Amino acid sequence: MASNKNYVMPKATIIVNPASRSGLKVYHQLRDCIDKYFNHEVFFTKNRGHATELAHASVSDVIIVCGGDGTINEVANGLAGRTDIVVAPTYGGSGCDLSRVFGIAKRIENRIEEIYQRIINGIDIKIRLSKVITEENFRYFVGVGDAGFGAKVASIFDRYRRLGKIGYVIGVLQTLFTVKPVKVKINIDGEVKIEDVLMIMFARSKYYAGGMKVSPHSDPLSNKARMILLKWMKKIIFLLLFPKVYSGTHVNVRYVEDVDARRIDILTPGLPVDVEGEYVGITPCTFMITDEYIRFV
Repeated sequence: MASNKNYVMPKATIIVNPASRSGLKVYHQLRDCIDKYFNHEVFFTKNRGHATELAHASVSDVIIVCGGDGTINEVANGLAGRTDIVVAPTYGGSGCDLSRVFGIAKRIENRIEEIYQRIINGIDIKIRLSKVITEENFRYFVGVGDAGFGAKVASIFDRYRRLGKIGYVIGVLQTLFTVKPVKVKINIDGEVKIEDVLMIMFARSKYYAGGMKVSPHSDPLSNKARMILLKWMKKIIFLLLFPKVYSGTHVNVRYVEDVDARRIDILTPGLPVDVEGEYVGITPCTFMITDEYIRFV
């Protein structure tokens, strides 16, 4: 660390989501090392959306997120279009899919030093934000948004979030018992398609729901997303194919379509929509790449 008398220690806003599976644990660990690297202030979120408000009001050099993908998504919504502040994820949630994408240090002492070194050396990752628009709402997001089966699973997973991957599998099985085929009209960059589907995903991240490699060809640094279209199939076939999602080989089967997309309009009404496991509204909706950026370290 610098010893120059004129050196000004970077300022950090630490946002802790106490409802996150490991958010509090990560915060308690970083307290032992944070003073060495940052002047800082700590905020605990009180409800959904609070992290967005805290991020929007921040004037720090960096926001360190002690929470999962949902908390990072809230912070991104508070910073959309701002490039004066960087976001630093930690392994503090049930999924941590965005943390996997950025390849960050898992051990919190190493992670805090990593954040510090990247800030003082001007090393960061600039990523375009995606956006979903429904009749009720809109949200920016970094990783994965979806409509249909996945959003239904996410609503059930909320009750089992403390169980991590096992909780998500429980949500999948409960949803599978009740799901029915829906004929959906989709406009993909101007090309209209009608299919019986289970789920439509708009993915900038490879990972989803705690390490599932749902979109192995996604590149968050590109100006495109991948549309993963999961077509209707018999439930027994779904159960046989489901394990492939952890290796990313599911995209090779005939029930899955995996293509580049900058914008998709889901025109059929009534499907639930979520981003990073957070409910946004129902279709019709639009997923799109924006010109708004966010910076990560």
